[in-house]
Amino acid sequence: MAKPIPTKPGFYWARWMQAADGTHEGDELTPAKEWEIVHVAENCNDETDDEYLAVMVPGVREWQWREDFAWGDFVADERDV
Repeated sequence: MAKPIPTKPGFYWARWMQAADGTHEGDELTPAKEWEIVHVAENCNDETDDEYLAVMVPGVREWQWREDFAWGDFVADERDV
């Protein structure tokens, strides 16, 4: 069952559905067939900004947007890793 979009930084299970514009090899990487752990981190200081949080996918140069993923379970806080 899909989970809601994360609202706090941390590590989550996710499946990448669509690459952000300008992502190197984004067409070949999405949609992802497997679930993986991604890092959700602060992108700016304004918590009301739609781009407050961004997603780092291991092995991908560009940060991605939360809306481009199917979300699974929360894994860990940043401070716990």
